[in-house]
Amino acid sequence: MMKYSLLFLSVLSCLGASAYAKPPSIWDSAESCKKLSDLKLDNAKVVNTELIEGNFTPPSKLADTLRGAKAKEIVGLPQICRVELTIDPAINVEVWLPSQWNHRLQSIGGGGYAGFIPFDKLAVAAKNGYVTAATDTGHVGNLVDGKFVFKDGKLQTDAVRDFAHRSVHEMTIKTKQVIESYYGQAADYSYWNGCSTGGRQGLMEAQWYPTDYDGLYIAAPAIYWDKFIPAEIWPQVVMQQELGRPIGSDKLDKVRKAIIEFADEKDGIKDGIINDPTTLEISDDLLNQAGLNKDEIRTLRKIWQGPTDQNGKSLWFSIEPTAPLDVLASDKGPFPIPVDYLKYWIKQDPNFDWKGLGYKGYEKYFNQSVKMFAPIMGTDDTDLSQFKKLGGKMIIWHGLDDRLIAPKGSIQYYNDVLKTMGGKENVDNFAKLYLAPGVDHCNGGDGPDKINGFETLVNWVEKKQTPTTLIAKKIKNGQVTMQRPLCQYPQQTIYTGNGDTNNPENFVCK
Repeated sequence: MMKYSLLFLSVLSCLGASAYAKPPSIWDSAESCKKLSDLKLDNAKVVNTELIEGNFTPPSKLADTLRGAKAKEIVGLPQICRVELTIDPAINVEVWLPSQWNHRLQSIGGGGYAGFIPFDKLAVAAKNGYVTAATDTGHVGNLVDGKFVFKDGKLQTDAVRDFAHRSVHEMTIKTKQVIESYYGQAADYSYWNGCSTGGRQGLMEAQWYPTDYDGLYIAAPAIYWDKFIPAEIWPQVVMQQELGRPIGSDKLDKVRKAIIEFADEKDGIKDGIINDPTTLEISDDLLNQAGLNKDEIRTLRKIWQGPTDQNGKSLWFSIEPTAPLDVLASDKGPFPIPVDYLKYWIKQDPNFDWKGLGYKGYEKYFNQSVKMFAPIMGTDDTDLSQFKKLGGKMIIWHGLDDRLIAPKGSIQYYNDVLKTMGGKENVDNFAKLYLAPGVDHCNGGDGPDKINGFETLVNWVEKKQTPTTLIAKKIKNGQVTMQRPLCQYPQQTIYTGNGDTNNPENFVCK
């Protein structure tokens, strides 16, 4: 086998790094995959390698059991060398290396508190020819379980650090070493692809480790973690204080539908999608006609206002009036992520009851969160000069009907980057923000949520094709039912008034 390996490397040196679509036929993928078990890595080890093809059932320990459908059997895989790594102390990493490789790395981000491997997304990347990798960020759990940072009655700062940034950076370094060992060459380009926590992870890479990736595709990023996580429990605190009870989900849904119907045709198309919900003016009469009484109207307005201190000064943003309130203001109780954050990250008391906060306690909790976690979890450093200097590119997009993370947070970050980096003319050549009307958290909603942003990013990095609009599609039962362009912020997508509203050419950016 040694002589074949030497011959393989000789052929590579003659052909050049990117002259072939797959390793030469003399290369034994099974043998090469097996040999990765002997790979020596600093502070990490290979715990398993196997060649997989066709169908694959993810190990339940590392799969996203909260969304069971995605933990089921994955079908139609090309031939892949699957590598399992453990990085000290307990970071699990999956690296998938396709036999027919496109010479690129695509790392996949997590969601919520992570604790799992997004095998379904690894499969998509591998089918497209990418080496792909993902990490559980140092703990096994599910995306709404935040108690992994609490052990023996105290906060585990190392677990916070691994979740915040170390796991992804270490995964990236180790994955690149695995690639070179397996293929005999480095990847030509490295990309990040993540939404929510995955979006935050991508921005952390740009801010802390700008050499890791050439391109970052970032959706609905969970940045300003120290502010937006406390903001997620604000609706429940307000309803508890103002009403002593939640507003019924049926009522909230009826209100949302009334708002969308009221505002729908202002952009020239009656399609259930509001171009800019951030500027809507909603009358008390409309809310009353939708079924809310005076106290409920006052309460809902306070929720939409976003968290404030006791003097009414804004602390952070709210989700938009067109976004569903069935999670953050659910009558089934608060969203688990901010509850666990309050218990285990801030109070470090598993028995703490959020209902006892009140407005005074909420303000104290919010400020404590900022003090404790802004430096490591905020991910709001706006000096991206090193990432830009190295030629990095990033595309950020956020759904305007996001029910979990306020899109105004992404808008603020982008605007602050403009200020830090010297204005739009100095930012446009490496970072762009897009807002997606009618789109929920990462996907879903009434708007077109299948966006060609990742492919656009690759072309920007490799072919110097600077993005203008992105194309967003709504797909149902395999059919495209809606197609719209997304304009770069602060422009909006405006219908010309003529032609098919599903033809992107009949829209302009203004």
